[in-house]
Amino acid sequence: MVIFPDIEVTLVSYLKSALTSAGESSVRVATKKAQPDDTQPTEQVVVIAAYNYEVEFVTKVATVTLEVYANTYARANTLGLLVESLIRGAVGEHIKKVDVRLGPVRTTEEGEQERRSLDVEVIVKGSDF
Repeated sequence: MVIFPDIEVTLVSYLKSALTSAGESSVRVATKKAQPDDTQPTEQVVVIAAYNYEVEFVTKVATVTLEVYANTYARANTLGLLVESLIRGAVGEHIKKVDVRLGPVRTTEEGEQERRSLDVEVIVKGSDF
């Protein structure tokens, strides 16, 4: 029997660490956007993922959307490009391959923050249960 990691949790942890190492420790990384009643972060990355299909018995493909939010057009672009670069480096114990299929793309967002979206395909290796 093979069990696969929670890919959202795995990517949130990876991006938090990678952004901190890149000098961006103030960027919030989570699986959902801060709620309207919460204090809104000036910058955040939201990870949304779902497994699609098995490639082999021990590997699956996950489709991941990364939403990058910032207060200005220029900062959203810069942060989006940084996140794109960092996610390409996520290969490790469970993540075997990362393909950025689209993005960062400017998307319309209700509210005052600029949003960039990345569409990523991740090959994930499971482990014995």
